[in-house]
Amino acid sequence: MIAKRNHIRVFVASTVYNFEHILKQVYELLDSYGYDVCMSHMGTILLDSSQSNLDNCVNAVNECDIFVGFIRPNYGSGVLEKDGKSITHFEFETAFVRNIPRFVLADYRVVFTRALFKDSFVIEDSTAKRINFDKISFEDNGVMDTRCIRMYNDSIKDKEKPASKRTGNWVQEYINYDDIKMHLESQFKYPERIQKLIDKSKGTGI
Repeated sequence: MIAKRNHIRVFVASTVYNFEHILKQVYELLDSYGYDVCMSHMGTILLDSSQSNLDNCVNAVNECDIFVGFIRPNYGSGVLEKDGKSITHFEFETAFVRNIPRFVLADYRVVFTRALFKDSFVIEDSTAKRINFDKISFEDNGVMDTRCIRMYNDSIKDKEKPASKRTGNWVQEYINYDDIKMHLESQFKYPERIQKLIDKSKGTGI
């Protein structure tokens, strides 16, 4: 049974490659709860033919009330210049700047790779030297793109010290759609709670 439309606009940001079926399921789940889901893969982002794909996506984030973002091993297309950011990365940053309620989920492979490199060392002339992850780069890799790990670090606010003072840094790890569904159901099943989060972010909540 599809819930009554609540007209809360939810933007879903994600790379698409090898994720099409799950994105469709995410769309259908949120739609069944009555949300207006903005997702490029499903073609539900409002388009302005005078603007670029990047501008259309960023504008959609700016017009939405809630942000749902997936961090995956694939960094995504839309990188317009050398050493530039992908469209998905720009969508994440736009949501962070707006400080709208955010729900971020990360593929377990991203979390695993980050843990693998964190606090690692290289041995040079019998001397252990800590690896500076920010200087490690393997991009457009079919297994893992390090730029995705940087997106993860931004999302957990890794560089903000002390860690005890961080807010808005929850990232939910997932392995499969069942994990995603459980998290999104627990967060979005009751639109009135989501509306309270929106009001709070705007400073209009009690």
